Amino acid sequence: MRSGLLVYGDDPPHRLLELAGLAEELGYDCLWHADEKFYRDPFVGLALLAANTRRMELGVCVTEPYARHPALIAMAMASLAELAPGRMVLGLGAGGSGFPAMGVERRRPAAALRETVGIIRALLSGETVDHEGEVISCHNGRLNFDPPERAPIVFGTRGRLLLRLAGEVADGVMMAPYASARSLGLAMASVAEGVRRSGRQPGDVQRIARVDLCISSDAAAARRAVKPGIVLPLWTSYPRFDFLDPLGLPPVPGPLLEVLARRDYSLIAPNAHLAPDEYVRHLAVAGTLEQVTRQMVEIAGAGVDQITIKPVAPPGGAVDEIIRAFAAQVMPVVRQALPPAGGSSHVAC
Repeated sequence: MRSGLLVYGDDPPHRLLELAGLAEELGYDCLWHADEKFYRDPFVGLALLAANTRRMELGVCVTEPYARHPALIAMAMASLAELAPGRMVLGLGAGGSGFPAMGVERRRPAAALRETVGIIRALLSGETVDHEGEVISCHNGRLNFDPPERAPIVFGTRGRLLLRLAGEVADGVMMAPYASARSLGLAMASVAEGVRRSGRQPGDVQRIARVDLCISSDAAAARRAVKPGIVLPLWTSYPRFDFLDPLGLPPVPGPLLEVLARRDYSLIAPNAHLAPDEYVRHLAVAGTLEQVTRQMVEIAGAGVDQITIKPVAPPGGAVDEIIRAFAAQVMPVVRQALPPAGGSSHVAC
């Protein structure tokens, strides 16, 4: 069972290096840098990390083909691979962050991602691309330097359609914000359907659970702390919340719907308390150390290959404490609870 750490672009470079050094010291296998628009650029951050880490794999979590053309993504990944050979992973998704502000429209995400995978893999293989697709165009495009390798591609998604597509074409899938055996089981069933359609083997697709994590002696405070991370996927999915339906969760309450309809990212945190408490159990990991460990064992038992955390500090706490506790106190119990063959072979980060 592998472990990953997700960082946002809200920390300055020196702090990013502190967190990366801590993660590498504690044995984390992968560090992911979020691509949240209007935060610090993920590829700049990954370049800094590539030059200052030695062991961990490094991934963008996740970029998208609407604000960033696939050719630009391929260019960035090939450049990063020169800094950290064999350690780069490309996370792709349908995006949503910053789209209203930039006037970007998310059109036909399944078609866009399928086309993006083909274009990026061809460019990273040194090929010339001439493609006119439903969403993406690339004419006579070729990298003007030799890409050193073709980074594995991990889809970050929660919707059934893109989970199936991940099973068909990706090297891995990061399922977020699913944080229970039931929610992960439903997500992985969609991935498995895509694997069957493509004729691939289940081990060809690494399965990653990406969860917001808060540990506190005050369990109620921890649950409150993770609510902004629960509202964020509601904001990016608005007005459709199909990923909630199979979980038997209550509908998004009216006052929160009104906030989401305003399409203002800055309103997420101050209105996160409007999210029903029932959402926390399936969409985040929050509570005391004992409660969190029990839930992480459940997540691992669902059949994932990696658990990646986005640490959330409780009131008066620090994310460093969460990062340490997960590595030193939670993951040893998780690994001990798995059967001897727990976790599949390493495919990607």
